[in-house]
Amino acid sequence: DFIEVFERTGLIYRLDKFVWELAVKKLAQWQKAGRNSLYISINISTKDFYYMDVYKTITSLVEKYHIIPSTLKLEITETALMTGASGELDIIQQFRQYGFQVEIDDFGSGYSSLNMLKEIHVNVLKVDMVFLRKTTEVERSRKILRTIISLAQELGMETIVEGVETSDQLEFLKSISCDIFQGYYFAKPMEVTQFEEIYMHKK
Repeated sequence: DFIEVFERTGLIYRLDKFVWELAVKKLAQWQKAGRNSLYISINISTKDFYYMDVYKTITSLVEKYHIIPSTLKLEITETALMTGASGELDIIQQFRQYGFQVEIDDFGSGYSSLNMLKEIHVNVLKVDMVFLRKTTEVERSRKILRTIISLAQELGMETIVEGVETSDQLEFLKSISCDIFQGYYFAKPMEVTQFEEIYMHKK
């Protein structure tokens, strides 16, 4: 209810900054407990690039809480990358040099550009759940997914497919060598305390 108000008034970047700090604080707690393998992904929007120095803001949080940069994964939508108005491509390279993992989020949900993939170097391509949704063109969707994953891997990127809800979808993604799967088939969004109860003691 309130996010729309924040976006309309141009204050959404302040909420993003607040959430980023919560994520970094939690990573610091986990790492003090010896769980350096756990990571959190945060979203960076187009407006974040416009309203603040994103690189300075995020690296300052990392240095303040002394976390491992690679455990804070940075998800940037393809829409934000395609504008290029605020020097996003240069900033992404700075993030990667610092040690962050950078992910293109929601790939395929908008006007995906192969030219963008040519110009930008990131660690992970996250494919939007649109390709797994119910459709009369299941085979066409699967062919597109197979091609995207193959292309991403040829370009040296790991692949994540969002929206996995059935064992059939999972088996298909395994068969086309998708790297990571995300969706309700594994778990629905949960409280941090619940996550810690389930996963903190797993190796």
